Amino acid sequence: MKTHMKIKQWIILIICTVIYLLSVDNVLSQEATELSTGHAFYGKMIIPNNDPDLEGGDYDVRIFGADAQKPFGGGTFKYGIETGALFSLDSDVRRFSASSGSGGGKVTISVDVNSLLIDYFFGGYLGFEPAKWFQLKVGAGPLLIYGKRETEPEASAPEEITSESESGFGAGLYARAGIDIFLTEEFGLHVGARISESTLSFEDTAGKVDVDGWQYYFGIAFHF
Repeated sequence: MKTHMKIKQWIILIICTVIYLLSVDNVLSQEATELSTGHAFYGKMIIPNNDPDLEGGDYDVRIFGADAQKPFGGGTFKYGIETGALFSLDSDVRRFSASSGSGGGKVTISVDVNSLLIDYFFGGYLGFEPAKWFQLKVGAGPLLIYGKRETEPEASAPEEITSESESGFGAGLYARAGIDIFLTEEFGLHVGARISESTLSFEDTAGKVDVDGWQYYFGIAFHF
């Protein structure tokens, strides 16, 4: 059942990314003669576990994303704007310590922790292109982040332990670097890393969650 749910979640992510890529061309101006560069990628990031009642350490989260970069000038050294989004759907089973009964005792139960994370970023970039098949780029700017978190206790949990769901928004900054190696005029390979700093506020459940640190990813690069 969980495998089936994860497959459905990843299909939703892929569809969202395709829709995003199709709309990017309207976001970025087509006035410049240089071709834009797009990326679709898969990677990982670490989200700290700030809930003292949940065991299991930090969350090792898979990410799926897409971006586009539009140059406005330059030859070997280029500059322009970029925009993109990261998506993540994660499901994990954690041990949870909670109060039980009027005596104030503690009980440890298993809970399913499901989270959704959407990270939209927009900034500028600088590029180094010594050859048509090789590009090195660095970018930075602000980001907006949305998260949703659900906890579902096991069936045998006490009645006072109920399901919880909460969403939150946040903002922050990012900086990233990436390398494109084009195998043809239109398609190639992409590898990159990004560091970000932002905070989500889940007031009723996990409190403030720092979504910061490094994200590493690889995928495809293409011109459009």
